Amino acid sequence: MAGVADRIRKILEERAWSERELARRAGFHTPSQLNGILRNLDRDEGAVERATLKRIARGAEVSERWLLLGEGDAAAEDAERGPATRDSVRPHMVNAIGFDDALVEAKRREPKIRAHAWEAVAGSSRYILRGIVTPEDIIKLARVAEELADPARIEAALEAQTARVRELEAQMARDLAARKAAAAKKTAAPKRGTRAR
Repeated sequence: MAGVADRIRKILEERAWSERELARRAGFHTPSQLNGILRNLDRDEGAVERATLKRIARGAEVSERWLLLGEGDAAAEDAERGPATRDSVRPHMVNAIGFDDALVEAKRREPKIRAHAWEAVAGSSRYILRGIVTPEDIIKLARVAEELADPARIEAALEAQTARVRELEAQMARDLAARKAAAAKKTAAPKRGTRAR
């Protein structure tokens, strides 16, 4: 599946633009900035901020949604509309581009993953994911959450912890009783060197 860097290179190829030209149109200070961005995108799409990619989409006059997610038509008029999802405008979502759309698609692709896993992903992943979020990212997290956040597993772990706490409490009670018995025995025993009258 083509990534953001591939789509940027496609723009350059189709329009016969140099990296310098696109960098100029995107308002970057130096042409090498775009080259660095492409290298970072090749390594990790999450390493490039949404605002930077939005500038590239505006400079190339392409749909931001198409550039970021590979969805829709490059020429669609959403470049001016901002984020693709309503949650993306919230500050905590600034680095989780397309989270809600990717979550819906992930659920569609993997219907066998249980509801508790999707809830765990929806509740926490948006705060830890950076950059462009793909359905594949969310599916991976849901598989981990399905195992770790499994209610039956959590209940079994809690039961095991409760049993262990009870064992420790019983041991502490036995130790305390033994100490009290030893102290009582010590006070009841006559001291050495004293004579009974």
